[in-house]
This record gives sequence, structure tokens and C-alpha cells, in this order.
Amino acid sequence: MSGNGGEIRVHAVGVFEQPGEPEEAEARPPILLLRDEIGREYHLPVGSCDGLAIHIALTQQQVSRPLTHDLALRLLEKLSGKLERVVIDAYSDDGCHATLSLATPKGAQRLEARAGDGVALALRAELPIFITEEVLVRASRPGQSPA
Repeated sequence: MSGNGGEIRVHAVGVFEQPGEPEEAEARPPILLLRDEIGREYHLPVGSCDGLAIHIALTQQQVSRPLTHDLALRLLEKLSGKLERVVIDAYSDDGCHATLSLATPKGAQRLEARAGDGVALALRAELPIFITEEVLVRASRPGQSPA
């Protein structure tokens, strides 16, 4: 279940709109629902575009041309690189962040990204998604312990 250094493997379940008044929709980012291997659920705010990209990947919708995340993986591959790992490692009210671990001809590289972009890339690359214990504490559903 655990990854490296207090990381937990999670699975993207879906992206959902937050309830509220329609005129306030822009102030309420979509919520990415993640579930760990023992069934605990976590809610992370993601951007609208990231949410749509995650939804498309989860539902395996076919699109007529590559989306940005598909293009990013193709570019990385053309440059002899590969996405190896995605860790959601920072949480804030305006969004979460992830660290992408890349294998490149120049050696291992790390890149900071929005968590939604990291999840969208991981889903397309068929990689596991990890989240740190610190983020788990912030993203746990109300009344649920992340322990």
C-alpha cells in the first residue's frame, strides 16, 4: 500500500462539481475523488481543464485529436524520456501540487506540476498515483481519519 517515505498509493475515482449556487461556480473548483487501497476517500480541488482531462481518461472517451496531456507524453517519448512516478505532495485551498519523476537521457529529473495535471498524465501513462501523508490529512473527508 505505501510508496516511499510516507506515501500512499491511491486511485482516481472521479471528478465532481461542488454543490452551490450557479453564479458562484467559478469560485468552486471541481473535486477529484481519490481512494486508497483500503477504501479511504480523499477530496482534492483541481482546475476545470484538469478535471475534464481526468474525466476523459477515467471514462476512456475517444477524442478526435490528442489533448494536451496526450501531447505532453508523446513529446516526452519523442525526446527519449518517460514519466515514471507521480506524487501529490502539496495541498492548498487553491489547488494541489505534484512532483513528476521523469527518466531522461540526461538522467532522472523532477518537475513540479498541478496535481490535476499529474493525475491526468499518470492515468494516460497507466502509472500508479501516490499521495503524501501530509496531503492525506488535508484531503480526508470530514469525519474520516487518514491514519
